[in-house]
Amino acid sequence: MIQVTERARETFKNKLELIERPDVMLRLGRTDSGLGVFPDTLKDDDQIIEHNGRAVLLIDHEVSETLADTTIDVEERADGAHFVVRR
Repeated sequence: MIQVTERARETFKNKLELIERPDVMLRLGRTDSGLGVFPDTLKDDDQIIEHNGRAVLLIDHEVSETLADTTIDVEERADGAHFVVRR
C-alpha cells in the first residue's frame, strides 16, 4: 500500500479545491510522460487517500501495486511544490 504524508494530503486537498465538482478527485496515474496527477472520477478498484474525511487522491490498482511500500511527499523547489515518491 502507498503511504501519503500529511503535507502531501494537504497539498492535494488545496489543489482539489480549485475543482468545483464534488464527484471529481485527483488521480495519481499513468500519463504519456510517466506518472502524473490529474482530475478524474472514482473507479471500483481505486485506492482512496483521504484528508480530513474527504477523498483527495485516487490511485488505480496497477499503479498502487507498482508503488507498493512507497511514500508520496511534497518537496518545495525554486519553481514550486513537486510531488515525490520515496521508497
